[in-house]
Parts: sequence; C-alpha cells; structure tokens
Amino acid sequence: MSHICFEVLKNALRAVVEKHGPAADHFPSIKMLVAEGEEVCPTFCEANAQDITIKIADEGGGIPRSAIPRIWTYMYTTAESQDLDPDFNKSDFKAPMAGFGYGLPLSRLYARYFGGDLRLESVDGHGTDVYMNLNRLSSSREPLM
Repeated sequence: MSHICFEVLKNALRAVVEKHGPAADHFPSIKMLVAEGEEVCPTFCEANAQDITIKIADEGGGIPRSAIPRIWTYMYTTAESQDLDPDFNKSDFKAPMAGFGYGLPLSRLYARYFGGDLRLESVDGHGTDVYMNLNRLSSSREPLM
C-alpha cells in the first residue's frame, strides 16, 4: 500500500507543480480521503470492515482522454527526460523520482494482486482523482492464475 500511495501522490505533486509553475506563490491542495467500507455479516453480528478506499484528488491539469489508456502501459511516461549536470560526478548519483513509466502500471498490478484495484478519473484541464480500493482482510488468497 505504501508503494501505491507514494506513486499516486508523487504523480499528483508533480502535476500540480508543472501546471502552476515551480515559482507559484500558492498551490492548490491535494486532497486525500480514506474511507473504510463495511460489510454486515448475514447473521446480523457486528459489522466488519472489508476494504479501504483511498481517494487522492489533485488540480494538476488532468490527463487528456486520448492518453488515459496509455497511462497503464509500461514505459509510457509524461515526465520530461532529465539531463545530467555537466559537473556530474558518479558518486553524487541520485536516481530520478519519475520518468521510467512503471509507477502506475505496477501500482495497479500490486493493488489487484492483493485483491483490490486502482482506478483513475481525469478532467482534462482541471485535475485527476485516483481511487485505490484495497482489501483489508488478511484472509485473501494469493491469485496464482
């Protein structure tokens, strides 16, 4: 779950800064909502939370509808390639935080592997809402097929 949240928040932060400019005086908030689902057992015993849904909403400009299918494709990225500084020293190497095109596809794969899902709704020109549905029960079985 921490990997998924990190990737989605990183994308939201980058989108907001790229849309509003790094020198902006004020950035719109990135909103995170965590909701616990409930399932009432058939014998009317105490309700048990089965899943958790996390919604992360940004105002980073959104994604054009034509690009939505590509965001789930490995190696597709909207991040600018990062050029090395001319004074680059191998001992100073720091891996870039974005640009490989694995963040969202792997995050969705992890969510589905553990019995959840990752969905994205975007309004081009405004922002993006990402919904993470995560299974809270430790009894979920490992999907081998």
